[in-house]
Amino acid sequence: MFLEILLFSILGICVGTITGLIPGFHINTVIPLILGMTFLFASPYYLTTFIVSLTITWIFISYIPSVFLGAPQEDTSLAVLPGHRLLLEGRGYEAIKLTIIGGMGSLIITLILVAIFSSSFSNLYDMLRPYIQYLIAIVVLFMIASEKKLRKILSAAFIILLSGFFGIITLSSSIVPSENVFFPMLTGMFGLSTIIISMKGKSKIPTQKEDSNLNISKVDLLKFILLGSVAGTIVGLLPSIGVSQAATIVSYLGRLGETRSFLVSLSGIRVAHEVVSLLSLYIIKTPRSGGSIAIQQVLPELTFYDALLMVGVICFVSGIAVLITMFLGKRIPKFLAKVNYKYLSLTVIIFMLVMVFLMTGVYGLLIVFTSTSIGLLCAHMGIKRSHCMGCLLIPSILIFSGLNGVVLSILGI
Repeated sequence: MFLEILLFSILGICVGTITGLIPGFHINTVIPLILGMTFLFASPYYLTTFIVSLTITWIFISYIPSVFLGAPQEDTSLAVLPGHRLLLEGRGYEAIKLTIIGGMGSLIITLILVAIFSSSFSNLYDMLRPYIQYLIAIVVLFMIASEKKLRKILSAAFIILLSGFFGIITLSSSIVPSENVFFPMLTGMFGLSTIIISMKGKSKIPTQKEDSNLNISKVDLLKFILLGSVAGTIVGLLPSIGVSQAATIVSYLGRLGETRSFLVSLSGIRVAHEVVSLLSLYIIKTPRSGGSIAIQQVLPELTFYDALLMVGVICFVSGIAVLITMFLGKRIPKFLAKVNYKYLSLTVIIFMLVMVFLMTGVYGLLIVFTSTSIGLLCAHMGIKRSHCMGCLLIPSILIFSGLNGVVLSILGI
């Protein structure tokens, strides 16, 4: 059985690498296809191994298109801006290394947290659930006040409310499949708008430095890994709060204004969130992600030894995924530096629009054009693009406060 587990781990790594390199592609898109081919897996443990390997690999690899192409997935949308900024400074490889360090550090800390506190996680969820809407509301106020100048404060409030209204309509309608709706919405706000602004500024990909320097202190590195691990562990247990919302909350409460610290924490949140989500079937007997839902269909009851197997696969695959990510992080920018940036940007834009159309149809294109306009408006006003996260934060406040139904009835949705 060991050889079979190893084989399906490697197969999952290969598929995770390919899907992670596709701009805008989310892992939840491929999981339903996998479940339709369960007959290829002789044992549910082989399928579980494949899903875990695919998911963990995808998390690490997916930063490459986000940093080097400005093409976000739902979980990496906020990484586009700081990652692209470092890329244009010739520090794209450093951005990739920071996500790797944040992810691997978070993996270790998260597994320790799970081992120590897993029996208390259900109580933690019950304790936090009634207060989540207040925490998010405080973060929104922090976001607005962070602009300091009155004109920018008013602009930030306008963008948050505008994107929030757009998020309410988009997430509550049925014109686009719910599993794909984040793709056009976040692609426009953070991906296409970033590329368009870069093209307007006649940017080009400079020669990338491959030195081992990380322009962040070891103390800060450890602090932000720990912060990301704790935040990711908590949101891995909570429904309706995703990585993007958690990253926004942490960035303001933790004062993560610096590009490098944000990348470390975001990567830590993503890895911790996914690890806890995959193990949620054992910890709280409830799935918390697309991968855990898929595993539940083949392993309805996870035993301690099943969870131990998953942890072993996660650790093994993470090590291999890190090596692949570092290798690609060095090779890909060398190729991109030889390509005309304008043509590359146009190619990425066209590819992303085609992906949006294939996954969400004509209505998806309408969403992506609208969200791109909001992203460009935010940049034109000279305020932080993270204010566009109102598209997720405002609906989350309504859901957790129980006001979502009232607002939707008023809007006639």
